[in-house]
Amino acid sequence: MVGFRREMPSVTALVTFEAAARLRNFTRAAAELGVTQAAVSRQIRALEADLGGPLFRRLHRRVELTDNGAALATTLTRCLGQMSDAVRTVRQAHGGDELIVSATVAFSHFWLIPRISDFRGANPGLKLRIIAQDAPVDLLNENIDVAIRYGDGSWRDGRAVLLSHETVFPVCSPDFLHRHGPIEMPAELLRLPLVTSDVADPTWTGWPEWFAACGVEGLPGPIPLGFSHYTDAVSAAMNGQGVALGWARLLGEALRQRRLVRVTNASMQPPGGYFVVLPANRASKASAERFAAWARANWELAETIHAV
Repeated sequence: MVGFRREMPSVTALVTFEAAARLRNFTRAAAELGVTQAAVSRQIRALEADLGGPLFRRLHRRVELTDNGAALATTLTRCLGQMSDAVRTVRQAHGGDELIVSATVAFSHFWLIPRISDFRGANPGLKLRIIAQDAPVDLLNENIDVAIRYGDGSWRDGRAVLLSHETVFPVCSPDFLHRHGPIEMPAELLRLPLVTSDVADPTWTGWPEWFAACGVEGLPGPIPLGFSHYTDAVSAAMNGQGVALGWARLLGEALRQRRLVRVTNASMQPPGGYFVVLPANRASKASAERFAAWARANWELAETIHAV
């Protein structure tokens, strides 16, 4: 055991290197680990000094693994994953089951949180942790039991079960529509203040895609109000700041309660859908299977909302 300890570099350095190698980016590794980018760089340089050679090639605005770095990263990712599974098993044996669910900020805010009390009531002994973030998560290497995603369902890290496809149409507050309406044709939206949000997922529909699908030849000019999160764009529309794109099943409650209304009858169906995704590299927890079944059973088909 003494020899083993002498051979091993700093565990902190190894964990830091594994994150940077898996994400191929020091900044994203720093965000995942909750440290600064400078701290990540220091740990990796210390590890390289300990091992006697470079693990990364530092290129202009990016890094690449060396052959030795790639070999070390592959082994570390596998071993750290096995260690994480073992720790999780021991924790469950002594502290009860914990279910970790990943979802986008918008899905968590609009769909999951308003309904989660039903799942908790049916699973009273379960510890539940919801991780809401728009950055993609890796189910093979991160401590997440089940994810809800939007996309085409072909993810290498998980087994995907379709919940539903979507319908997208413009929405605004009732007062906004009263002041600016009626709006019947999609092209009429070009004269209204539009609201948008940043998107990291290329399958997510924005205004250009929606107008094109509805046959509008002109595209909107610079959109005057943009947000980093879709939840804020929807909140702005609820508060009369303009017209946002609404996803029928995501915003079903707001539409039924008339906090939002459809602006026109025009709509489109994007190619993607919502999926429950379970990790592909390990057996699913019983609680994760129960959550997936609950999500499928509680997925409400959006009611037909007519334009005012």
